[in-house]
Amino acid sequence: MNLKIADFFVGTFSGALVAGVVSYISPPFMPILLGGFIGMLLVIPLKIALMPLFGAFEVMIPLAIIGMTVGMGAGMLTFTSVSSNIIIASGTLTGLIVAIIVYFSNKCYTAQ
Repeated sequence: MNLKIADFFVGTFSGALVAGVVSYISPPFMPILLGGFIGMLLVIPLKIALMPLFGAFEVMIPLAIIGMTVGMGAGMLTFTSVSSNIIIASGTLTGLIVAIIVYFSNKCYTAQ
């Protein structure tokens, strides 16, 4: 069974989850800093739950990048009062892009 396609679903799901939670909480004070912090805290249980299934490299690196960048981006967008659907869509797209970049960089480094 090939689980490579699941890496992209994990990236999109975690991006949407982080963006949704940060847009729901919407910190009023220092939204970018607190959004990044909330995103990093939120992906820790995801890392622990998904590492045995998909492997450490395929989960740890993308989720660390997704948690910080999507959390900061969602915090910034909530500060400008953008709709939560747009924030979740941007988090989903960012998660997918990060998963694709990590996948192809891993493929580039492991191919000889």
